[in-house]
Amino acid sequence: MKILILCKASAKIGMGHLIRSRTFAQAIVKERADLEIEYIAIGDNLVSSLLQNLAVPVSYYSTEKEVKISGNYDLAFFDTIHLNDDLFLKIKESSALCISLSPIFDHMPKVDILFNRTRYILPEYEALSIHKYLGLEYTLIQSNCTKINPLLYQANLDRVNFPIALSMGGGDAPNKTLRFLKSLKKCKIPATFWVMLGEGYGHSYDELIQEIKKDSTHEIILAKTNQSMWHILSNCVLAILPGGITSYEAIYAGLPTINIVDNPMSYFLLQEPEERKACFYGGILNDETLDKLNTTIESLYEDRSQLLSIHQAAQNLIDDRAGIRILKICQTHLAKEMHQQN
Repeated sequence: MKILILCKASAKIGMGHLIRSRTFAQAIVKERADLEIEYIAIGDNLVSSLLQNLAVPVSYYSTEKEVKISGNYDLAFFDTIHLNDDLFLKIKESSALCISLSPIFDHMPKVDILFNRTRYILPEYEALSIHKYLGLEYTLIQSNCTKINPLLYQANLDRVNFPIALSMGGGDAPNKTLRFLKSLKKCKIPATFWVMLGEGYGHSYDELIQEIKKDSTHEIILAKTNQSMWHILSNCVLAILPGGITSYEAIYAGLPTINIVDNPMSYFLLQEPEERKACFYGGILNDETLDKLNTTIESLYEDRSQLLSIHQAAQNLIDDRAGIRILKICQTHLAKEMHQQN
C-alpha cells in the first residue's frame, strides 16, 4: 500500500500540523513496516529540523509550487489549512482516497474522509457528503507524551510554589509569550512559571529577560524545548495554552490546562473537552481575559480539588492508538472503493 502524507508548517503559521502528521507517520510505520510511505513537508528550515529522525522518506519544499508528485497513491493524507488548488487536484487525481487530518481545510468538500479529534466540527462542514470520524479517539498523541503518575501529580499539587507551564506554540509569531509574562507577574500566588519556547521562537530573549526582572514574586524559567517538553510538563500542576495539539496531549497525560485562543471560531476544538470537565476554556485573548486568568489561578491555588478532579477525569479520555485506528478505517474504505471499481 502506497501512502502520501502532506503537511504545511512554519514558525509563522505554527507547527501543529507538522507535529500531528509526524505523529501519524510514526504510529503507522511502527505498526506496519510493509507500508510504502512518502512524507511531503512544505515550510521553512524549522520543518526539516523537526523531521530529522522520522523513519520514513521525507521531501522538503519551501513552496507548494515546487512540490513534485511521483506516481499514484492508495491513500493521501493532508494536514494543512490551505493548499494550492493545482497541487490538491494533482494529488486527488493520483490517489484512490483523500483524507484530512486537519479539522479545517480549504478543500474539505473534495476530500473523502475527515478525522477530527472532537465530535464538533465547523457548521459549514456538517452538511458535506464526506465520511466523518469525529471524537477523542482520533486524537494523535506524540510518543514522548506520557501519562502523569497520580502520586507525582498529588505531590506537585501539595507544593507551596505552584509549578505552572506557559506554552504558546512552536513559533509564537505574535509573541503572546511576552504578553502573558507581563500579565502573570500580577498573579498573587507563589508560583514557578515554566515558560516553554519552541524551536521556532524568533523574538528577542532579552525582552523576556527584562520582563522577568520586573517580577520579584515568582520564579520564572525559560526553557527552549522540543522532545523534552513533556518531561517538564509532567512536573507541573497546570498549563496555560493556546488550545492546539498540546491541549489534547495534556488531556491524555492528565494535566489540567487553561486554554486561551486567538479566534472565537477555534472554540469548537475545545468544546467537548470542556464539557467533559477535562480542561478550562479561558476565552479569547485580550486584556480582560488576561486579568481573569490571574484570578482563576489564584482561585485554583486556594481550591486545589478542582485541579485534582480534572487530572482524574482527563486521564482515561484519550488513548495512544489513534494512528493505527485511522489507518484501519481508511483501509476498510479503500477496500470498498476497489470492490466498487471492480
